[in-house]
Amino acid sequence: MKRIAFFGQDFIGDALVWANMLEAVGRFFAPCEVTVFCPMDRVELYECMVFCNQVLGYDPSMMWSAEEARGFGHFDIVLNTRYDADSISRIQALDHDSAYGFENIDIPEPVCKRVYTDYVPLSRWDDFHLRRETSITEQGAELIRIFDPNYHCEMIRFDTSTFKREQAEPSKEPMAIFAMGASDPTKRWALKNYLEVARFLRESDVSPLFLLGPNELEFESDIGIAGFQIRKCLSFKKIAGFFDKGSGTVCVLGNDTGLMHLACAMGVPSVTIMPHGTHFTWFPYAADNRAEHICITPECADIMCVNECRQRLSCVGKISVEEVKRAVSGLISREYGFHALDSAFSALPFSTGDCPTPRRILHLNKEAIP
Repeated sequence: MKRIAFFGQDFIGDALVWANMLEAVGRFFAPCEVTVFCPMDRVELYECMVFCNQVLGYDPSMMWSAEEARGFGHFDIVLNTRYDADSISRIQALDHDSAYGFENIDIPEPVCKRVYTDYVPLSRWDDFHLRRETSITEQGAELIRIFDPNYHCEMIRFDTSTFKREQAEPSKEPMAIFAMGASDPTKRWALKNYLEVARFLRESDVSPLFLLGPNELEFESDIGIAGFQIRKCLSFKKIAGFFDKGSGTVCVLGNDTGLMHLACAMGVPSVTIMPHGTHFTWFPYAADNRAEHICITPECADIMCVNECRQRLSCVGKISVEEVKRAVSGLISREYGFHALDSAFSALPFSTGDCPTPRRILHLNKEAIP
């Protein structure tokens, strides 16, 4: 049986969108044992993925001792999805036969040639179609195509056999989950906006539920005063339970953040607020399911604009409450036939004052909502 070492990403979204790639590695080299190395704060996430046989966390600020590295044993193959020089040092410390990874700024070509058996060159990202017109799951699949040229991965989808979850507590009313977390401050839509959308849904007999992580606890008081349900610092298994289509959740609304990837992978309809546009092909979802997953972007968003825009901090403010209401209510009405939302949806303005035109509400295939 082959032993595979996989160095996993820190960010929730990156870890999730490449998860099926990790699963594919296990199938390609079967029978094998997959060991994931990741920072300590991501151990719980990888442990939810049933195709990870062992998950070993480490402190990025502390290099392994020679004794620790020997304790991991021998690996036939090492796969590195990380972009930091620290991962290179750890790979060199492991006893292994071959290693594969990506060339990047911190792992330049000379290092790749010294450490990797083979690697994806940085020049590969100059391919416009790959970089701008395919999903990030397909981009990550470049690593697997080094040894399996026929492998493609255009989407992620988790079921009960691939991602562990805990069943959510039953709800008397259909739920709309609010996931406001975002590591980048420029991606954070204002709390007052979310509260306004939540009130709108509550009036239509949809029960809003706010998921708060450690960085959103400052909002707990205001959300509680507004009378909405709150769940704090849940495990990924519990979050996955709320995102399961069988949980009573009819929509997940949130900023461009990792939890939105998890919501979509679980198959529950979603609306994602994306202040910097959809041109980085963030969306790893099946084409026949894209109508269930809506992205809302500023009208001015364009390719690479996030690197050039002098108003980057204000981009998220260009997305209005009214267009988010329209997206959420329209999605729920189409998916579940809620008549209460049908009337509320039809009453919303298409374009009044600061409310932008509906063409700024995009499906993941970049077609405007009819």
